[in-house]
Amino acid sequence: MTSNAFLSVRAEQTRPFYVMELLARAAARAAQSGPAISMVVGEPDFPPPAPVIRAAQAALSKGDIHYTHALGMPELRQAIAEDYARRDGLLIDPERIAVTAGASGGLLLTMAAILNPGDEVLMPDPSYPCNRQFVTAMGGVVRTIAVDATTAFQPTADQVRQFWGPKTKALLVASPANPTGTMLSHASAVSLAQAVRELGGVMVVDEIYQRVVFEGAPKSLVSLGEDIISVNSFSKTFSMTGWRLGWLVLPPQMSGALERLSQNLYISASSLAQRAALAAFEPESLAVAEDYRRRFTEQGRYLLTALKQLGFALPSAPQGAFYGYCDVSGLTDDSYQFCLDLCDHAGVLMAPGRDFGEHHGDRFVRVSYTKPLDLLQEGVARVQRFLKSGQA
Repeated sequence: MTSNAFLSVRAEQTRPFYVMELLARAAARAAQSGPAISMVVGEPDFPPPAPVIRAAQAALSKGDIHYTHALGMPELRQAIAEDYARRDGLLIDPERIAVTAGASGGLLLTMAAILNPGDEVLMPDPSYPCNRQFVTAMGGVVRTIAVDATTAFQPTADQVRQFWGPKTKALLVASPANPTGTMLSHASAVSLAQAVRELGGVMVVDEIYQRVVFEGAPKSLVSLGEDIISVNSFSKTFSMTGWRLGWLVLPPQMSGALERLSQNLYISASSLAQRAALAAFEPESLAVAEDYRRRFTEQGRYLLTALKQLGFALPSAPQGAFYGYCDVSGLTDDSYQFCLDLCDHAGVLMAPGRDFGEHHGDRFVRVSYTKPLDLLQEGVARVQRFLKSGQA
């Protein structure tokens, strides 16, 4: 018996993030050459709004940190419902809202609720890599749709009909998307929802970047009907990544199943995080989130413009989130090696396209612009020197 013979096939076959190798190399490099400049991590470089911190401190001082209802504190579910009414004009019954251990926990619960072994889930390639693991962890099968800049890296209704098979259960999309930052137009979203309904499936929409949109304030795609499952999070909007708190908006008939699954799989989301999140919808917190959105927009405008001048093509401009999916085929024929060399020789970190799928992953890198402008400017200067040195 080998040393890892006790591991499951699932555990053995789960792919690592290639980014993790870059982070390890950067840590080793730092001892001699100083810290790298990260354009790789999708995490806001800002603190949570002050009311969130104060609410957490108050909850800790009272010591009232206990299990909550499996679907979340009633007052937080009510606050989330009121936010949809205030922002999007949508009247959502709080009973349809499930507070989860981050958006990741929400997606895992969703897949546990809708998939039987062997059921397929369609998703675009490229897309966030963990989404594939959420499906396979619950016994499902991922079926990817290769997308490109002609459709803003989003799937179309025609493609969904083409790829849908007898075992297909759901379509998972994101708007804005990771790694591309692109969004579904309203017309495209309507077409996708209608196609999935006609095929007898479920449409799941990742909306964790819904408030990080450069122009306008698009409505949640929950507006397309009560059969849509929406996944959201406090992480990106309110800079609460480590708090691990998200939520789902569910079809009414799913709430009971999600409650049972939550009770059994993790009892409830963090009570402390929930009490803190109640303050996220206060006017002061919302104003902070809006300021963060403006700053991401400014940082993205600078970085993507500067990189384009260095040969990083941007086939489809992002509309939200804090990513650009850049075609570097004019600079290299291996984007992963390019990222390794950029780390080793320039101290700049970018995510290789192979982390996000198989479709032309060797041509692309994802850049993140969550860092302050001065760091991004230094990063661009390093990239420029690297390219001029001929080491690419």
